[in-house]
Amino acid sequence: MLYAVTALMEEIRVILDQNKVSTQLLDTGDIDTLTLDEIIKSKIVDATRIVVLKAPNHLLDGGIDGGLHFGDSISWDSGQKGYGKGSITLPRNFLRLICFQMSDWSRAVTEAINENHPKYYLQASRYSGIRGCPEKPVVAIVHTAVGLTLEFYSCISGADVKIKKARYIALPAIDNNGDIDICEKLKSATVYYAASLVATTLKDSQQAEHLKGVSASLMQ
Repeated sequence: MLYAVTALMEEIRVILDQNKVSTQLLDTGDIDTLTLDEIIKSKIVDATRIVVLKAPNHLLDGGIDGGLHFGDSISWDSGQKGYGKGSITLPRNFLRLICFQMSDWSRAVTEAINENHPKYYLQASRYSGIRGCPEKPVVAIVHTAVGLTLEFYSCISGADVKIKKARYIALPAIDNNGDIDICEKLKSATVYYAASLVATTLKDSQQAEHLKGVSASLMQ
C-alpha cells in the first residue's frame, strides 16, 4: 500500500516526541548539518527494507507477480525442460520471496533457504529421496555469477511444466510522487523501526532499543 512519506515523517516525529528522544542534531563536523526532518526521511527506506526482511510471511502483502517477470528465464540443470532442478535469475529489485510454486508441485513454498542452510547441501545429493521433490519442494535464494538466483527442487512433469505461483517483495523506494510502498500490516512496525534508527543517529541508544522492541512486538 502506498503511503505519503510526509505523513510517515509526521508520525515518526510524534513517536520521537512521545519517547522524549533528544532533538539535538548529529554533529557531522561539516558546515552544513542534517536537519531532523532530513534524518527522519533518510531512515524510512532503510526501515521498510529491514522490517520486510524480519517480518513473518503472513504479514506481507501480495507483492509483485514474479511469474510475469521471470517466468520465461528458467534454466534446467538436466538440459530437459521440466525435469530436475531449475534456476531463475531474479530481477534487480528483488528483496524477499512471498511464495513460489511450480505447476507439478503439491504446494507452494513460502520460506526460501540460502546457500548456508544445512538443507541446501542436501539438494546436491545423488539420492533423489533426499532432494526436494513435487511433494516436498525446496526453494533456495543464492548468489551466483549472474546475480541473485532462485533455485528450485524439483520437477518431474516435463515440457508442460510451468510456474503456477510466484510473488515477491521489491526493494523499497520513494517514488516521484513522494510515496513509498509498505505492506499494510507492517506500516506501524515500519514507523517505529524508522524512529529507532533516528534515535540511534541522535545517539539516544536507550530509546532506540525501546522503539526497536515496540517494532518487533508489532510484527508478532
